[in-house]
Amino acid sequence: MVARVIVTGANGSGKSYFANCLAQARPDLPLQSFDAIKLTQNWQQRERRDVDMQLQSVVTEHVWILEGGPSLLPIALPHAQAVVWLDPPFATRAWRLAKRPWAHLGQTRPELPQGNPDRLGLQYRFAYHSLRKEHRFRADIHRLLSELNSQQLIYRCRNRADCKQAYSELAQRQARGTVIITP
Repeated sequence: MVARVIVTGANGSGKSYFANCLAQARPDLPLQSFDAIKLTQNWQQRERRDVDMQLQSVVTEHVWILEGGPSLLPIALPHAQAVVWLDPPFATRAWRLAKRPWAHLGQTRPELPQGNPDRLGLQYRFAYHSLRKEHRFRADIHRLLSELNSQQLIYRCRNRADCKQAYSELAQRQARGTVIITP
């Protein structure tokens, strides 16, 4: 049974949404957002040493869904049984990042610690930098996943059909297949 799942990808790829849906289907797996580990208030990040210690504490548990960007992978990957890499087209990410701050304007999104409200200027600067780093995000994730052992299931989701397949298998508690990493 798959009990430790990472949901990763670049900003705007749908990590929080996918992980939340999976957590609803798998209430036996507690959901942990990497942003909730990294952030304090007013979009300030914790010291990297503290983040790494807290992340290490989460991944040594027996069951979890961990959602977050590629910076969590070096610590979390060795503990995961399955990885869902959300890798939608650039235009999809750009659209999601453009509309995201409007959905929670002045409020904190559910996956974030309180005190981190969405603000247009801040979110659009963040989106701009994230979109410029798309190739780096993809290369880093690809490299790290390519180094995994064959016991870990990897789902690279580039479209809704890929996401449905990964969700279906992981929601049933018995993941059976692998979507192979391709360049």
